[in-house]
Amino acid sequence: MRICGVGDNVIDRYLHCDLMFAGGNALNFAVFGRQAGAQAAYLGITGNDIPAGVIRHALCAEGVDISRVRINESFNALSQIDIDAEGNRFFVGAVPPPYQLRLSEADLAWLAGFDLLHTSDYSGLEAQLPQLAACAPLSFDFGSRDDAWAEPLLRWVQVATFSRSGSTPQAIETLIANAHAAGVATVLVTQGADGAIISHRGERHRQPALPTQIVDSLGAGDAFIATLLVKLGQGATLADAAHDAALASARVCERLGAFGSGVPLTPLPPEAKQQP
Repeated sequence: MRICGVGDNVIDRYLHCDLMFAGGNALNFAVFGRQAGAQAAYLGITGNDIPAGVIRHALCAEGVDISRVRINESFNALSQIDIDAEGNRFFVGAVPPPYQLRLSEADLAWLAGFDLLHTSDYSGLEAQLPQLAACAPLSFDFGSRDDAWAEPLLRWVQVATFSRSGSTPQAIETLIANAHAAGVATVLVTQGADGAIISHRGERHRQPALPTQIVDSLGAGDAFIATLLVKLGQGATLADAAHDAALASARVCERLGAFGSGVPLTPLPPEAKQQP
């Protein structure tokens, strides 16, 4: 199975321990998909500073193809993360990238060679979803975006993921039904510690979260999505694929950073204006 994460990446700066880690939804999908056994690639833009080099090096170390990664003459997108006295992670702020990915005809022709593409609301590719969907089946992580924002995009998506911790069962049922009615084949609703609900081609499965020692949950949802879809693509049953996904998610929670590879912090770029 060949997969590609398309869109965002970020350097996650952990202020409490002076370390930084590669991350981002589309990038994490490629890494976790590779760990699950797929051939994986990442298409996106990085800066040309030290953190951007950390990102490219981490992808290569994980065996992810970066042949279509572009390098912009700028700093890389970043987020600032801290830990409170009780050990809870929280975001201090973020600096968005001073660039925006726009897919070329050459990019699209290359993407047509994959079995599954993945992007998210962080990547800013909503206007190009029709072109992406014409290349290969498309997975889209809508995160906590509301139903009205997602609705016009669902027609281009084969796999739709929503983060809905605390939602009522009725709201989740409505969300799943509407997504299927729009043509989505697989709907994944993540609910944090309450696990996930997957509706896949007429089959429904509730996957509980597995016990874990939580150090940092950043990237756990990305691991769940990527592992689930790769295992399904490899022919696993829905129940087995969901269990493997929950196990991958639990392992992410046991370490800092989405998939490790932490390096010492570098100073913030002076031209970067931090946003809350």
